[in-house]
Amino acid sequence: MRLRINVEGATYDVQVDILPEAAAVPSDEEPEMPAAVGHPPPAGDTIPGDKICRSPIAGAVVSVSVAPGLRVRRDDPVVTIEAMKMQTAIGAPMGGIVEEVSVKPGDSVKPGQILCKLV
Repeated sequence: MRLRINVEGATYDVQVDILPEAAAVPSDEEPEMPAAVGHPPPAGDTIPGDKICRSPIAGAVVSVSVAPGLRVRRDDPVVTIEAMKMQTAIGAPMGGIVEEVSVKPGDSVKPGQILCKLV
């Protein structure tokens, strides 16, 4: 469909493509969500990468809340990182026992850098 539009004295010819009704999604229906979205993985299904806590941002380590041998639950604070004058607590990716802590207060970290490993 072609439209003619007048804007502040200027005239524009515009081509508008309209989708066929089969391609349109009715507004009262929500798109179907895959079954795995929003559900945690089954217990016991872990991969080695799950046991590594990595920094999601670049910044400076302000504090370390864990030590080797300490038991943590999922999302327990492990390290606090300061970036752009904001402090962000980084949580454990899963429950377990801290095997190794790779950073100390004052260290600079990059995104993806290992903070600690769990067993």
